[in-house]
Amino acid sequence: MTGKAAVVLVTDQNYFLPTFAAALSADAHTQAGTPIFLFVVDPEEGWLEQFGAAVAGTKIAVSAARFPQLAEFAGSHRDVVPPIALARLWLGTLLPSGVGRFLYIDGDTMGGEDLEGLLATPPPEEGLMAVPDFMRIYIDEVSFSKAKDLVHLKDLGCTVSHYFNSGVIYASRRAWNPIASSAIQFLRKYPERCLASDQSALNFGAAGKVGLLSPRYNYQTEYMMVLDPRELRIRPAIWHFVGAPKPWDEAGWPWGEYFNIFYREAERRLLGCKVAAPVPPQAQIAAGLRHRSRSRFRMKWLYPWRSYSRKRKVISLLREPSSEAKSVPVAGLVPSAG
Repeated sequence: MTGKAAVVLVTDQNYFLPTFAAALSADAHTQAGTPIFLFVVDPEEGWLEQFGAAVAGTKIAVSAARFPQLAEFAGSHRDVVPPIALARLWLGTLLPSGVGRFLYIDGDTMGGEDLEGLLATPPPEEGLMAVPDFMRIYIDEVSFSKAKDLVHLKDLGCTVSHYFNSGVIYASRRAWNPIASSAIQFLRKYPERCLASDQSALNFGAAGKVGLLSPRYNYQTEYMMVLDPRELRIRPAIWHFVGAPKPWDEAGWPWGEYFNIFYREAERRLLGCKVAAPVPPQAQIAAGLRHRSRSRFRMKWLYPWRSYSRKRKVISLLREPSSEAKSVPVAGLVPSAG
């Protein structure tokens, strides 16, 4: 492998607090020699100078990033997440020259187990590694959205099995740059096909070049709504709080107060700093709560067989070895007594 590995996060001032919490969790689950870069897009003059004490004793480096090209894509961003998410497409221009591969993680994630097993594994020479999007566990069910989802995948040149969630990506710098360039061009030319914004574009850019990781490395909300893997004594390396509400907005099923461990540490470290907690629209939180409540009710009372089949799929994914990275250890997996 060429160059060292690094963990990378990108945010703006508004989402700095949870992203800093995610960086702290990565710091806690990586070795001393693994740098963690937290880039803040277009911060106010002097704003970053206040974090010296907050990062003391960690491997986290907080730096400014400027992406004037983001303005071009403001009208192309169709997802509910902030347009700042598009900034990950230009990660290759930010990293120091000594970094040869990186693990990108979203700001609404939390490290839960050691990440060094993954970081010690060579990423694909011409592709990337990521976790299947939660669409994987329900796409074969009869639903109103199925036809739309299948058209979306066809537009991207993706298969159901290899459509990935872009909240956690492991790639070499060399492989990432052409993938990101292709994604940018696709987003520019076909914004109407990018229903999930940069995630759609990245799936197009990486089509045919995706090595699948175990969901342990990006355990998303919809997976958690089906199965808490700790019931099987499986502890994900990365939890991903997809959708609203986040645990710091309102702790509750499926993300209880336990998942605020690093967020509370971030609050303590940032005490006295000019950092405000992000305030999501109340309508977004209400919609998320309705979705979770409705899903829970339907799986228990209307479609109990779906609860069983989805759980079976999640367990199968958790126990499959990562493709094109067979040496990635499934840390935290303890065979159940049954």
